[in-house]
Amino acid sequence: MIRINLIPYREARRRAQSHQHAAIFAAVLAVAVVLVVGVHQFTGAQLDQLKTETLALQRQNIALKHKIGRISDLDDKRAEVRRKLAVIDQLQDGRFDTLETLHAIAATIPNNVWLKSVEYRDQKVRLVGWGESNKAVARFMRQLDHSPQFNDVRLGEIRRVLMAGLPMRHFTLHLTRTTTASRQPANAAPKKAQ
Repeated sequence: MIRINLIPYREARRRAQSHQHAAIFAAVLAVAVVLVVGVHQFTGAQLDQLKTETLALQRQNIALKHKIGRISDLDDKRAEVRRKLAVIDQLQDGRFDTLETLHAIAATIPNNVWLKSVEYRDQKVRLVGWGESNKAVARFMRQLDHSPQFNDVRLGEIRRVLMAGLPMRHFTLHLTRTTTASRQPANAAPKKAQ
């Protein structure tokens, strides 16, 4: 007897293939989901690590900015101290300047010359006094000119006056105090006239 298969085999094969395709699709989908979740977890962990490192670097940056601020404050204070030390050095240099000026003038005054006033300002000196004669005033001017502490000695005026019935010469001298750097040591001998 002949048997006839009434169940269509092609449809069964199609169903089997569609079940197979659905299973493959589900497997690929499951693998894709697992990969996406894994990549998401991995990138999330990296992102968390980067956030932690960023926060640590920001804290370090703040600490460094604070230190830089202190260093800049120290630089400002150091500059201020240097400025104050320069002022102190300048005052130290000029401390005995007036005393040295008066001492140098006193060392050059001849016996027959008397000073009435000495004005000293900004390295300029003005002397007012009396001399016994024109020669006495001229000798005083030469001694001042030969002194290493002074230069540019000029006679402002000289006139004859009577003091207690004696003829005297009233004079005004203008001279310049040399700077400390260009001066010879205080114990050096005065320069000779040429």
